[in-house]
Amino acid sequence: MAHDTTEIFVRDRSEDAVADWLRTVFEDLEQVAEAPIVTYEGQHDGEIVPVQVTERVKNGPYTSIWFNAPRLPWQGIQKCARAAHEALEAEVLCYLEQPKEPWRMLRVAEGETERVDERTLDDF
Repeated sequence: MAHDTTEIFVRDRSEDAVADWLRTVFEDLEQVAEAPIVTYEGQHDGEIVPVQVTERVKNGPYTSIWFNAPRLPWQGIQKCARAAHEALEAEVLCYLEQPKEPWRMLRVAEGETERVDERTLDDF
């Protein structure tokens, strides 16, 4: 991946539900910080991957999952978003990393993907 961090947003899922999914993705996942942001650490390919989980970001219905590592189990943010959507059975948003249009996001919902404008999302 080009960046050392990846963030996705999962609609209407709790930190506990996200942690259950993360346990299926990373080896030896454990919670290492509780407040103000819940932080987990797991392993992928022998490297530690810190993951921060924050519920109700921007006062909306989304939970942020922020991976702070250059190498993750997925080849890119869009595959990460699709994997989260399938596992958590929830809508997932992620930024498309387009410098000229930083408000562009990918929405994965009901098995379909579409490009959306963050500025038009009421609950985000």
